[in-house]
Amino acid sequence: MQKIYFDHSTFIWKQNLKSHFRKERLLGEALRVIESLKDKVTHDGFGYFQEDKDINFLGEIRINNEMDLVCQAGINACKKIHETERNLPYNKVNTDAWVNVVRSVNPVQFQFNPEKYKISDKFHNHVEINKNKKGFFPDYTYVYYIQMPDVMEGEDGVLYFRGESDKEYYIKPEEGDLIIMLGSTPHAPNNAPKSNVDRIVMAGNVGFEFIKKEKSLL
Repeated sequence: MQKIYFDHSTFIWKQNLKSHFRKERLLGEALRVIESLKDKVTHDGFGYFQEDKDINFLGEIRINNEMDLVCQAGINACKKIHETERNLPYNKVNTDAWVNVVRSVNPVQFQFNPEKYKISDKFHNHVEINKNKKGFFPDYTYVYYIQMPDVMEGEDGVLYFRGESDKEYYIKPEEGDLIIMLGSTPHAPNNAPKSNVDRIVMAGNVGFEFIKKEKSLL
C-alpha cells in the first residue's frame, strides 16, 4: 500500500484492488442497498451496517457477499497500518460501513447545496461526524471506489483534502482504488456534471480500542 504525502501532516494510503472484486456483482449489491433505503434518507449516504453486524472483537466479518469482502479488506488494511505505523495495543475493533453516491446531476451533499444547509465549508471529517452521532472514535476512514464517472474534465470527480494552512489538495481516484485516511482528515468529493454515471463508493470507519479487563477478587 502506497503512502502519499500532500504536506507534513496531510497524507493518505492508496492501493488498487480492482482485480480482487467483481465490479458488476459489487455494483448490483450497492444499488440494492440504495434502492432499499432511498425513501428513508436524503443525504445519499446509505448505511450498510453498524455495530450489530456479524463481526468479532478482532474485526473479522462473517462474509455473505461482495460488499462484505470489500469491508473486510478495508478493515484489514486499517489494522495493518495501525499495527505497523502506530504500534498501539488494542483488543477491540469498532467499525461501520455505508454506500455513498455523488450524483453527476443535482448532487445532494451539503457542499453542493450551501444555501440549503447554510454551511460554507465543503469539507467534513468522520471524527466530528461520529462525535455528533455519539459513535465510536474512528482512527481511520476507508473508501473503495466501485464506480467512477465516465466523463471527467479538470477537477471533476476528484477527492479534495484540506491540509496545513487550509491548503487544498486533491487526487482523482480510479475504479478499484482503496483509499485510507485518518478519521480526522478533512475531505470532500467533487461531482462530474457531464458524466453519464454517478460516483458510487463503499466506505467505512475503523476505530481501535483497548478494553482493560478488571481483575476478580475471587
